[in-house]
Amino acid sequence: MKPFTGMLATVIFGVSTVAGMAQSDYPNRQIELMIGFSAGGNLDILARQAEPFLEKYMSGADIVVINRPGAGGALMQTQLAGAEPDGYTLGLLSMPGVVTVLFGGDVKYKIDDFEYSGTFTFEPHSIMVGNDTPYQTPEDLIAAARANPDTVTIGGAGIGSAAHLAVKVLERAAGVKFTFIPSPGSAEMQNQVMGGHIEAGVTTISSAYTRHQDGQARVIGTLSAERTAVTPEIPTFAEAGYDVEWGALRGIAAPEGTSKEIMDKITEAVRLTLADPEFQEIAAQNNMLLNYMDGAKFETSVRKIYGDLEAIWAAEPWIDQ
Repeated sequence: MKPFTGMLATVIFGVSTVAGMAQSDYPNRQIELMIGFSAGGNLDILARQAEPFLEKYMSGADIVVINRPGAGGALMQTQLAGAEPDGYTLGLLSMPGVVTVLFGGDVKYKIDDFEYSGTFTFEPHSIMVGNDTPYQTPEDLIAAARANPDTVTIGGAGIGSAAHLAVKVLERAAGVKFTFIPSPGSAEMQNQVMGGHIEAGVTTISSAYTRHQDGQARVIGTLSAERTAVTPEIPTFAEAGYDVEWGALRGIAAPEGTSKEIMDKITEAVRLTLADPEFQEIAAQNNMLLNYMDGAKFETSVRKIYGDLEAIWAAEPWIDQ
């Protein structure tokens, strides 16, 4: 038995050595960076603009961006979750969409199915109000909703959308109830706010801020922990005491089981990309709100989003089950 045992140990040692060399030599072949949406969208643009910088900071890696649209991103995310955890299949995830599709649908992945790397951007949602409304601050809006439950109207893209769930998260954080008015999209909601048909609306800050600058509406606050560098005069709901952070958080993930060594290399490449002055200039030209988190903080944010929605879903599902 001793010769067999020795041979087995040699084989195991050999396999381990090859695996270790493969990780230390990473990357040594083409990496696929998958996007869950069609070409031309915000996520696709971000991926393609970041690609050459990621290649530069991953020792000359060969990265190809692959579009895998379908089911609101769930098709790509399911494929990513089931891929080999070798670092050669990555996904650019966009929160909260990765999490929202897990409620009320037949989705085949879980948030535990990913290893989280660095983030590129975070664009918070914001609350805009009509010029004829009395609301000047987050406190004004919350006070009105608290005094008159279900009477303050607030709109956004349809039921189950990021905007709709932003309202749900804000309601839970502030202990109030609004009347949500769904619309086909952000543009239609903004027209309703500016026309005085609804009192308030939810959309990303870059979209709402244009109306604010033009004097067509007022942005009274962002759903973020800190004010953005682009809109430093706009307060946050967190400043008013409401623990809510909601917006488009975008970062790289790999299949669960991908080694820490590989994940560290990817995360460092993201960090260096965001620190690169050339990339920062490109981001500014495209109104990207850069926001770097390492993998641990990214995962913490994902789990908080999931936890918030899980609690809301348990009390009040937003779609028929």
